[in-house]
Amino acid sequence: MKRCSYIKTILILALIFPMLIMSGCIDNIEVDEMVYVVAMGIDEGTNENLRITLLMAVPIAVGVGPEPGEVDEATNSITVEAPTILGGISVVNSMISKKVNFSHAKLIVISRQLAENGIERFMNTFMRYREFRPDTYIGISIDSAGEVLKSLNPVLEINPSKHIELLMEAYQYTGFSSGTTIGEFYSRMECTCNEAVAILLGSSQIENEKDIENMFSMTSNTGGVIMEGDYEATDMPVIYESKGRQMGTAVFIKDKMVGELTGLETNYYLMVSGQIGAINYTLPEPNKKAYVPYSNYVSIRLTQARKPEINVKIEDENPVIRIKVSLEGDILSITGKEDYSMGEKLTELENYASDYIREEVLSFLVKTRDELKSDICATGKSIKKKFLYWDDWVSFNWPKRYEKADFNVELSVKIRRSGVMVKNINVDGVFGSEEK
Repeated sequence: MKRCSYIKTILILALIFPMLIMSGCIDNIEVDEMVYVVAMGIDEGTNENLRITLLMAVPIAVGVGPEPGEVDEATNSITVEAPTILGGISVVNSMISKKVNFSHAKLIVISRQLAENGIERFMNTFMRYREFRPDTYIGISIDSAGEVLKSLNPVLEINPSKHIELLMEAYQYTGFSSGTTIGEFYSRMECTCNEAVAILLGSSQIENEKDIENMFSMTSNTGGVIMEGDYEATDMPVIYESKGRQMGTAVFIKDKMVGELTGLETNYYLMVSGQIGAINYTLPEPNKKAYVPYSNYVSIRLTQARKPEINVKIEDENPVIRIKVSLEGDILSITGKEDYSMGEKLTELENYASDYIREEVLSFLVKTRDELKSDICATGKSIKKKFLYWDDWVSFNWPKRYEKADFNVELSVKIRRSGVMVKNINVDGVFGSEEK
């Protein structure tokens, strides 16, 4: 009995002793001794340096809550040039009263100029340094990354961190961006069966209605009209106090940026890759593709009915990629006089929407093959699993094979609901036509 008690005492002491020696606080730091970075921008500096811009939260302003008109006081920015990111942070730490901390950073923006030369060196820093979280969003700026950060001033949200987080998550209900995080980007960058993408950001120069008119006058479109989302970040026809914009997707081959997708093309990327949320999609009314203002559009809310099916086969030494996309839709708006909410007209709308979106998806895939030469939809995963040995897969050289791929797209849209209206009312049919 005494022996058991003795052993039990030793075990208890053996458990307590490590707790005592491991609970040290040598490297502790108080919360009020740190300044939290909300977002970071990286541009090319002078003499091969990096120009690093930090957007930092001002704790007092955020905690107390600034009065209306004082939202700008919630953030402060600082710009430094240094050979490396962490070297620049050390310089900043030497001149401010608090230690810079990245554990709550929501966004990292890299300029297109740097992205086109390769960003692997930055990604290695983000993934190795423990303060950078894998769920931090990564974006590519069409213009200066520092200027983009400064233009992301919150208008409807007092907390700047929450403002950026909600802005980056908007792709779930717009489909105009990719919502890529640094963890996702790094994984895709290192993968041999797909390529990486990033959020496309920019600063708007549009100040008034005249600027919008000038923008449209310089834009050509074969259909005679530009649909919503058919832009990139810097040319959105929007007048808004906050000049920061996100629209479209930056496309990469490994760590180098090779091109861009518009917001509308990003819709199709999300459809094929199985990341589509619930988006509002507008298409011309069936049999009325010619542009007639205010009278010939149908708007539907599209969601993913089931995960896309992708199958790749090699025929005549070239891959044939078969893609099956299943979508569900709710009718939101019909601006014409036809009623597509039931019967044969509903079937006509479903068939038309399926064919219309299928052609757009096919055009997007051809662009990734011919212009971008980048398999961003991860179609290579389907055939990669058929290789037993790694060396055989590497020698197969999927990126080069993708450039010679043929696409076979099957896309279906099923309309489930017609909104709160059961039937359209034709005013001319009720009151009679004014023509005599």
